[in-house]
Amino acid sequence: MDNEYLLLSGALRVFNNFSQSGCENFSIEHDTKNSKLELLPKQYSISDIARNGNDFSKAVNIMRWVNENVLHCGGGIEVDVVKDSVSILNYTFNKGRMPGIFCYHIAIVFTECCLAVGLTARTIHCKPFSPNDVDTHVVSMVYIAEMNKWVLFDPNNNAYFTDKNGTALSPLEARYLLGQDAICVSCSQREHDGYKKYMAKNLFYIKFWAINTFGTDLVDNQTMYFLAPLGFDVKNREIAYCEYAIKINPVKNRKGWEDYLNEIKKQEIITVSEEQFLRIV
Repeated sequence: MDNEYLLLSGALRVFNNFSQSGCENFSIEHDTKNSKLELLPKQYSISDIARNGNDFSKAVNIMRWVNENVLHCGGGIEVDVVKDSVSILNYTFNKGRMPGIFCYHIAIVFTECCLAVGLTARTIHCKPFSPNDVDTHVVSMVYIAEMNKWVLFDPNNNAYFTDKNGTALSPLEARYLLGQDAICVSCSQREHDGYKKYMAKNLFYIKFWAINTFGTDLVDNQTMYFLAPLGFDVKNREIAYCEYAIKINPVKNRKGWEDYLNEIKKQEIITVSEEQFLRIV
């Protein structure tokens, strides 16, 4: 078995406890009524793509469509496109691999398409332990009513995790079973063991927003939350992460990192409990 995978999955197994008290004044919103979401059925027939059926089948149908039509083509520099689903689709749809599209853009499109058909959905940033690792990953979680639970979907890789019985997993269930090396992958594009190692690396802690809607990143006065293992210093890790990114990037690419570093130094880090992370409203 791959030694790196053993190290990464072992870290998840050891650091598997989260705060039970959480933060004060926690609030979460998954806005399926934003009028701008109506652009998705009108311009891209999202309702037809989701089709009739239960929540899980709708989410899977949307994930496959996004995976086929919003293609990852990072190239090191993020494209200057507004971070909402319609702007990203207008840039990428039917155009092949357009430069500057990362997993973040793909997750935004998937999350907002789910919201547009009435599914409760949220984009989540999956982050590694090491501050010397700038390769993070962004996925989505969708509340599946018939399962009475959240499920992690990765539209960039057309993938979700299951247990040995084939039951789709939430982000925290996936994290736990990765730590036990007792997880399966439903994934058509990636070699399974490589994907498991990649997600074991990137599911150490999670960042997400309070308001999830059309253009989540554009909402004024957004609150940023973190779900992190007990004893893990998120702020110092984020600061060290920015400092490392500034160090390894050429001068022309440093401004975004410098801006985030200044922001995170002043920002109050709000960590949530497992229960708060899993809330619907």
